[in-house]
Amino acid sequence: MAGSYPVGQALYLVVMGPAGSGKSTLSSAFGRWIEEQQGFSVAYVNLDPGAEQTPYAPDVDVRKYVRVRDVMRERGLGPNGALIVSMELLYRRREEIMVEVDNLDADFVIVDTPGQMELFVFHETGPAFSREFAKRGAACALMLFDASLAARPSELVTLKLMGLVAQLRLDLPTVVALNKSDLEQSRAVSRWLEDPRALVEDLSRERGVVSELAAQMAALLDEYSVASRIPMISALRGEGLDELYDLIHEVWCTCGDLT
Repeated sequence: MAGSYPVGQALYLVVMGPAGSGKSTLSSAFGRWIEEQQGFSVAYVNLDPGAEQTPYAPDVDVRKYVRVRDVMRERGLGPNGALIVSMELLYRRREEIMVEVDNLDADFVIVDTPGQMELFVFHETGPAFSREFAKRGAACALMLFDASLAARPSELVTLKLMGLVAQLRLDLPTVVALNKSDLEQSRAVSRWLEDPRALVEDLSRERGVVSELAAQMAALLDEYSVASRIPMISALRGEGLDELYDLIHEVWCTCGDLT
């Protein structure tokens, strides 16, 4: 087995992000990369009851227990209401789902979460599952954002802040990554990520209370975030996965005491 992880202890990566950020695509691409480049066995857990299809074959799939479309039909609800009910149903059946997780035989478990990120983070279901994963091995979260959401420096700070909020809610060390690094906007973002001084300078050029607050928050986030680096990746092209893997490994070694 490659790497330096303890034998017999699974490693759980909870992948989160807004709809369209590329969570499922990244889960599939990152899992293949880990198997091919690191030599670990990978299992996939789908926690999204609303997914119509996934680019990977789930080893544990919550759609076995509840599907959003079925809840819509049976209860006469719209998509949003049905998803809330579905999350409540998953919360009640989490022990059954975790029994399936316990039967997985893998070094690395990638957990794909619902597209409505706020439901997983702020509903009791997300923290409950996160606690269960942390009991079973080293666990951390990956907050994935589309690079286009960081068009201005203050927006980049906002994304980092959302990562910290998720970390506080889930009680898991959280890494923030920007997907779709092939976008034109990613050039400016890369500059801010590589040179913190450039971020501060560009923040000073923005006007308004938001930019002033963002400048103050930037320093605070660097102090309290477990991982201050933000890797730029492309799930479609398979770019930046090595940097993402290294960062996650560093977080596990620091927070999971896996040194």
